[in-house]
Amino acid sequence: MDARTHSALELGWRLVSATLARLCVLAGRGWLPGAVWARAFGELRRAEGAARRMLVVLAGGVSVEPGARRVNRARSTNTASNAPKTPGFALFDPLPELSFPAPCEAAPDWATEPIAHSTQGLAARLAALSALADDPAPAVRRMALWLARAGRGRTSPLRPGAPPGTGGSDRLEREADVAWQCDGAAREMLNGAGQSP
Repeated sequence: MDARTHSALELGWRLVSATLARLCVLAGRGWLPGAVWARAFGELRRAEGAARRMLVVLAGGVSVEPGARRVNRARSTNTASNAPKTPGFALFDPLPELSFPAPCEAAPDWATEPIAHSTQGLAARLAALSALADDPAPAVRRMALWLARAGRGRTSPLRPGAPPGTGGSDRLEREADVAWQCDGAAREMLNGAGQSP
């Protein structure tokens, strides 16, 4: 691993830690005003995108057999069947959301009032990101297995274009941005492995 990639990984984990520290406080509130909720999810998407790219880089250094099967772990009989499941960290970038222009009609009075949003989804995704930061090894192995089998169907866990939570900035801004540095390291690894970035 070269010095630039090592630096991108180190800065990327710092970004994830700082994002978790900032957003976990907000997630504990239960409800957030719409503007704060949207900004929190923007920051979370950026940290998740950086983490996903770091997993790609780390998976490039793991050797796995493409035909290796996933082992189903026996479920404990003591666990209640209706216990809430904690979602794991998503290995793939979500596709960009399509936005359509809204019709130019006058909004009703109630639509202009600030709306509070639940932080339940934010808290679940923060928990998944926190678990990944605490122990990335299982996710790195999952990514390595997926990359080894990537000849079938989808060819990259990363969406084309800018990484999630970032804008289309100029080259100098990209070089200084941690999320873009992680993106560059991941795409370089995918190119070296013969994957479409």
